Amino acid sequence: MSDSEDEPTSKVLNFEVIKRGLLQVGRTFDGTSYAFLKLELENREIETISEDLSQYQHLRYIKLSGNRLQNIDVISKIPNVLRLDLKGNRVNNLEVFNNEETFHYLQFLDLSNNNVKNLSSIKVPKILSLNLSKNEISNVSDFQGHANLKVLELRGNKISSLIGLKGMPNLQELYLAQNNINSLEGLEDLPSLKKLHLRKNKIQALEEEKIPDLPELEYLNLRENEVLDIKQLGLLKKLEKLKKLNLIDCPLNAEPSGNAKKEILIVLPKIDFVNKEEVTQDDREEAYNEAQERFIAAENARKEAERLAEEAAEREREKEQE
Repeated sequence: MSDSEDEPTSKVLNFEVIKRGLLQVGRTFDGTSYAFLKLELENREIETISEDLSQYQHLRYIKLSGNRLQNIDVISKIPNVLRLDLKGNRVNNLEVFNNEETFHYLQFLDLSNNNVKNLSSIKVPKILSLNLSKNEISNVSDFQGHANLKVLELRGNKISSLIGLKGMPNLQELYLAQNNINSLEGLEDLPSLKKLHLRKNKIQALEEEKIPDLPELEYLNLRENEVLDIKQLGLLKKLEKLKKLNLIDCPLNAEPSGNAKKEILIVLPKIDFVNKEEVTQDDREEAYNEAQERFIAAENARKEAERLAEEAAEREREKEQE
């Protein structure tokens, strides 16, 4: 069969088109028979899904990436879908996933590179991974979390506030690169989060009251932000398990030593990796010795200032007695 004969002749996903993408025969969920489990039709210029698709009740893996789909409601009538790949389409909302009566088994959903503008509530009960990178999302306040989600990807959107990204007790990885975020404020109730990726946002300063409580966070990527003051990084001590910190291409002021790694280790001595470089024992000792020297110098300066102040006060008292 030629390549041209493999291509669908319709922009509608109907029986004729569906049969070209059916793959992998296997046992049905109830184990009583066999059926096609997988549908793959990528880059076929499909615009509409007909009701024909709902006849394939045993599909578990559906891949329709690189098409022109906007309405995907018919897919919700397939009860056993585990993985759904719709990246590179024209979906503009998440309403179909806001229904507790559908998608009972869906675990992996990829809607990257679509036209979604609002991260609304997701009520898919067993979802583990949600990819909404490269959409038009500017608002996440309606999301309000998910009980089982483990990976959430929101790269390349228009998000400025993180308020709404909360209440995800099992979330382990959160990707927010290439947005308009200027603060960590809003992240709440994420007790399992281990990786937070914020590359290429607009974070300039860290404020103690806006740093979220993330007890399991191990990796924080602030690369290509506008962080200037290394001393403010000391506020990240609140993140007790933080081991990897990426600040590449941030305009850090590394005074007084001029060595950014050393200055970071002085304020965050427990870090194991700085800018993808492993911290050596020599690095740690150098930072520790520098910190000790500065502490001693600061103490001596304080004592000297106290001595001079006391001498000045004594002179004043002597004048008053003359």
